[in-house]
Amino acid sequence: MNEMISTLVFYAMAMVILGTALGVVMSRNLVHSALLMTACFIGVGMLFFYLDADFLGAMEFMLYSGGVAILVVMGVMLTKRHDGPPGNPFNNNTILALGGAGLFVLVMIGVVISTPAPAGGYVSPDTVNELADMMLNKYILPFEIAATLLLAALVGAIILAKGDGEA
Repeated sequence: MNEMISTLVFYAMAMVILGTALGVVMSRNLVHSALLMTACFIGVGMLFFYLDADFLGAMEFMLYSGGVAILVVMGVMLTKRHDGPPGNPFNNNTILALGGAGLFVLVMIGVVISTPAPAGGYVSPDTVNELADMMLNKYILPFEIAATLLLAALVGAIILAKGDGEA
């Protein structure tokens, strides 16, 4: 009974994540898409916590739900609105895109069905400590370079969004 409830909770969380992800893609309003993306990130973080991956859940909440989502909302708010007529969402490529997506789904289903399930193993609690030790000692230079590149991209995005005549 406990395993059945656990499975139902997992599938319910997965449906919430899929629903918000579909909302991101299908919404016409960019602000609504950004908020749905934040909800999707929060759902993924909750799923990580549910699967006892506390470090990944915390990183999902802090980095994606906090940082990336706020960055996207800022980008949406800083860009100028295009007031032209809305385009046709369905064009000649729609059938090709749906066919490609369907083929991709079929291939993924085939891969999942044909791949044997891995043997479950216990992950030691020291994994997070080892990861932090590697990031802050052995891989500190790539870690800092990535942080600097992300900061430069953020500053560049703000400069591009402001335009030429604005201070």
